[in-house]
Amino acid sequence: MKKILNISLALLLVSVFCSTSTPNAKTKDNNNDIDLAIIPYVKILEKLSNEYGIKMYVSDEDKEKFYKSVSNMSPNQFEELQRKQYKEALKYIHETTPSYDSSAEVGSPYPTPIPRADKIIPAVPVE
Repeated sequence: MKKILNISLALLLVSVFCSTSTPNAKTKDNNNDIDLAIIPYVKILEKLSNEYGIKMYVSDEDKEKFYKSVSNMSPNQFEELQRKQYKEALKYIHETTPSYDSSAEVGSPYPTPIPRADKIIPAVPVE
């Protein structure tokens, strides 16, 4: 009777430990699959980062979301899309970048102008 109880308890413990570790293993395998699937896209982001002099990357939290958004695209389509989006973004960056006098240095004391304003409004320090 004691043997049957010990064997039953051992089987119960083994089944509990196996059932609790299975979802973790599936999640880890799923993350590894996503990591492998997005390698071509990450390489394209690295190529564009070096070409444009900026940092493009996929954060660890957004890998699954990123994979879902690019899974229906080929790497060439993805690269073309990224180039178009970068060029479109540059239009807006150059529109909002303040243009200082040519004599102004990089650390210009002038305030950043309000977008689409005709004049620069001087900043008055609060005492």
